[in-house]
Amino acid sequence: MKIVLGIPDGRLPIWELGVPLMINQLTWEKIPWENETWVDSGGYQIMMRRMDVNLETVYKKYTYLNAKVFMSLDRPVPPCSPVPRENFQNFEFLYHKLEDREIVPVIHAYNRESLMESIDFYKSYGVKKIAYGGIVPPTMGQRGSRDLVRKIYKVIRKHLSSTWIHVLGAGSPYMRTIFYDANSVDTSTYRIKAIHGMVIIPGKGERYVGERKIVWRVKRASQEELDSLLSFLEKTSFPFRVDLSHWKQRSLINAWVLIKSSYSSKRQEVEPEMNLSEMEDEIGEQCDKLSNSLLSA
Repeated sequence: MKIVLGIPDGRLPIWELGVPLMINQLTWEKIPWENETWVDSGGYQIMMRRMDVNLETVYKKYTYLNAKVFMSLDRPVPPCSPVPRENFQNFEFLYHKLEDREIVPVIHAYNRESLMESIDFYKSYGVKKIAYGGIVPPTMGQRGSRDLVRKIYKVIRKHLSSTWIHVLGAGSPYMRTIFYDANSVDTSTYRIKAIHGMVIIPGKGERYVGERKIVWRVKRASQEELDSLLSFLEKTSFPFRVDLSHWKQRSLINAWVLIKSSYSSKRQEVEPEMNLSEMEDEIGEQCDKLSNSLLSA
């Protein structure tokens, strides 16, 4: 499974790790490294910030960024929503205008009808890669959504068995156990956790190493866990200075642990095997329940 690290700016030399990187076209004008680079359209940020960024702007940026993969401009929606029609239109525009670029469409956790329509639509173009989005909070925090987005992923995987599937935001060792048969994933959590005083302990997850009192659900790192982290960094030849007191160094450590370790807990979610038709029916039923619960809230 390929792990792509999101990089929002140039303050951390993540590129020196030699791994694939993902940038947001909203904030980058050029790519100053040789690493394999993926470009996100920024659809989520555009929607959340109510930014007025049109398709033509994205198209022009994509013409000169020297990258390998380009995400189509899509509008994310809550679970079980219909697919926004502009997502299809945006993909068609970029696909035809940028024939020398690999434009990757995004399928979100749509309702059953839109899910099947999206799969058929992108299959008709013979795309080599498809991204699956909407699996990270707040989506995964909604009641019943975690099981739903996993079933939707399985349906996409079965319908597109020979297609490269990238799962957006699923790059942590734990999430990689859930989407174990994805071809690639990405994550920016290495940096976010570091800013909040956390380091990732190989095989266990994040632990707090800051000086402040913990006010959220995270364990403080024990000395044994810190020793195991330091030992891991030494054994794997971590190429940077080890310093747990600064967020930049914590970020580099977290990135290294993400790409060099796996999740060792037995807490892996297992669900009964279902055939394709049964899973599609389950998606329809769960979407109906989710819609009804939102209406009655």
